[in-house]
Amino acid sequence: MSWFNQAQHWHTSCLDPVTRESIEQQFEEADYPRQCYYGDGTSIADDVLSTILKVYGDLEVVFPPQRGDILLLDNVLTAHARKPFSGPREVLVAMGEMSSFDDVNHKS
Repeated sequence: MSWFNQAQHWHTSCLDPVTRESIEQQFEEADYPRQCYYGDGTSIADDVLSTILKVYGDLEVVFPPQRGDILLLDNVLTAHARKPFSGPREVLVAMGEMSSFDDVNHKS
């Protein structure tokens, strides 16, 4: 299973309190400049997002990068780079060709 979306970035419960209050005072929910919903259009409750964020925290793997490290990850299976970072770094990106689940599913 894979959780592949960005609800934790777009839901108003993930904003700082001042920004969220400002949005809620200026707009009706349907007109929020940022928000996310279930596929049927219904609102996602704050406590549901809180649970999602807790699961992210429980599953998080943090390691101190060392000079010369190379990180290879599957962008669908890994929610990467969600922590703030400061300091010098060089990021190089290589993209592969798109493939479907059937292309990579090797069940015997």
